[in-house]
Amino acid sequence: MTTNFLTVAIPYVNAEPHLGYAYELVLADIHARASRLDGAATWFLGGTDDYSLKNVLAAEDAGVPVREFVDAHAKRFEALRGPLDLSFDDFIRTSVDPRHIPAVRRLWATAAENGDLYKQPYSGDYCVGCERFYAPDELDDDRCPEHLRPVERVEEENWFFRLSRYQDQLIDIIDSDSLRITPAPFRNEVLAFLQSGLDDISVSRSNERARGWGVPVPDDPSQVIYVWFGALTNYISSLDYGTSADGQYRRWWNEADERCHVIGKGILRFHAVYWPAFLLAAGEPLPTHIRVHPYLTLGQLKLSKSTGTSVDPSHIASTYGT
Repeated sequence: MTTNFLTVAIPYVNAEPHLGYAYELVLADIHARASRLDGAATWFLGGTDDYSLKNVLAAEDAGVPVREFVDAHAKRFEALRGPLDLSFDDFIRTSVDPRHIPAVRRLWATAAENGDLYKQPYSGDYCVGCERFYAPDELDDDRCPEHLRPVERVEEENWFFRLSRYQDQLIDIIDSDSLRITPAPFRNEVLAFLQSGLDDISVSRSNERARGWGVPVPDDPSQVIYVWFGALTNYISSLDYGTSADGQYRRWWNEADERCHVIGKGILRFHAVYWPAFLLAAGEPLPTHIRVHPYLTLGQLKLSKSTGTSVDPSHIASTYGT
């Protein structure tokens, strides 16, 4: 029997769920149901990304403790299972699920053992909304091109991952369609980015700037692991990667016929470049397929929590159906 593992991206819980996220959930749910109807053993995963500076700042703005804020908002995301009639087989929260931190630490330790991590001072322009650094030529009048907000100049010492080491290997994998990226324009976008040359990337943040909210870097209390390094690991932490009970991991990831991520175009680079590189460093199988969808927009702006153009998907579903 064919075995398929299917995921959606896990969202930050800094605000209410919005219609664009529900769109992704429904697209992926259709894929999961079709896979099951086709006779494939299928595992469909959702979750929330609790460890984010965005979540911390939103909690501070609301005047409540981060834990209280994150728990309350995560429940609203998980509650979409009902009105959207989602067929999730599992749902993971990165800050409370006991499977998650051991998996993140294992992936980190493997990269360290492989010589792929080093520490150095760094300065750059950071967008809290994207949780990433931008090069000067990527900015639009010193603003994040995604959120249209001014970036923050950050100077600190971080751990770096040797992404540049995997450039040629990633090009070969994507060019050969060993990792399929669809629709084709997004595949071309990733190849163009890879062929322009990869720089190593920061994979930790200062514990002080993160307000102590995150997975601590092993043996370095001054740092927490970069939210995206941890968030991407949810796909395998949910399958007990990093624990002795890893039968789920063998079945649904290591030996699966398809390992498919359904994502929005704004996080393509994280899934098609960074995540495969982390897995290559660990000697683990890569995703087989990344299905990318465009944004839902209003007045040429994407519907999102960050831009304040959110539409309540539960209300839409109760009014018009899924």
